Amino acid sequence: MRKKLSIILISAALCILLVVMIVLRANESKDIEINIGYQSVTSQTWGAVIIKEAKIFENLLKAAYPEQTIHVNWYDEISGAVINTSMISGKIQLGFMGDMPCILNAYKGATQKEYNSFLIAFDGKGENGKNQAIVVPKNSDVNAVEDLAGKCVSVPIGSSAHKMLLKILEKRQLLDQVEIVHQDVPLAISMLTSKKVDAFAVWSPYPIFLEEKGYGNIVAEGEISGEDYLAGVMVDTDWAKRNEEIVKIFIKSLIEAHQMLRDNPKEAATIIATSSEFPQKVVEEAIAMIRWDSGIYEKDINTLYENMKFLSEVGVVQEFELRNYIFTDYLENIIIDTKLDSYEKTSLEWPATLY
Repeated sequence: MRKKLSIILISAALCILLVVMIVLRANESKDIEINIGYQSVTSQTWGAVIIKEAKIFENLLKAAYPEQTIHVNWYDEISGAVINTSMISGKIQLGFMGDMPCILNAYKGATQKEYNSFLIAFDGKGENGKNQAIVVPKNSDVNAVEDLAGKCVSVPIGSSAHKMLLKILEKRQLLDQVEIVHQDVPLAISMLTSKKVDAFAVWSPYPIFLEEKGYGNIVAEGEISGEDYLAGVMVDTDWAKRNEEIVKIFIKSLIEAHQMLRDNPKEAATIIATSSEFPQKVVEEAIAMIRWDSGIYEKDINTLYENMKFLSEVGVVQEFELRNYIFTDYLENIIIDTKLDSYEKTSLEWPATLY
């Protein structure tokens, strides 16, 4: 009786093992499909362009999963708002966007039952508002911020440029003397070049591009605001939990892209100029002004909280516990695995080491 029972138990165990092996083999044979949203029109998210065009992510995935077919689909969008819509609808899993759209994405995760997300890394950073500016039309009579009194300025509502504009006007005591109209970038550029608005507050590379083409002049740099401008990467939480190794490979790809942007800026500029259709000179100038650093530091989290307060003040979000939607474990694991320098995530200043 015991012998028969043992045979039955062994047979059952073998059957279970066989089923597990079949399931594992089936999973291994499945294609890997990843959908990523990015913006070639925004310089601080150009890390995505380098990853895409140099096929950094795809090559690392092939090395990690040699037996599987891999499809990485890239969606080049005009704004972070479009990427957010695609993420919430489940069309894409990873999205490159500015700091304000990142907060809006996290807010949707906090307030919608069917959607969860978190920030996993940064792409480009602009210290004290660098990589943003206020631009006026060519031959404008506006030569300084003070000349904007009584004028009309266009800016995308709820953007970092919007916050930058308000900070600069506040410092110059002009808040109640300037008319602000909310327009998206294509419309604002059209209005500026036709002189239907007196100025346009926007992010790089547009200010550099408008000057290079002779369409406008920069009248104020974003650094006057004293507010850091960030761009980050959001991920669908549920997808990330099912694909943790892929997320780590993605972050490794981002760090490699940043290395190229820092060490070989001309090569990187050629890649970006070809993909984005911005002139090489414009791209080179924009790249040089950006801190390419995926690290998430306490300094950056404080900036995001200040940005969240701004979005609350303009009625876009209600304040929420944003820290719950920032996840640094994947980034820390990659830094440890690749034996990079220690990760100073609690730093209130940007450290010398870049990732």
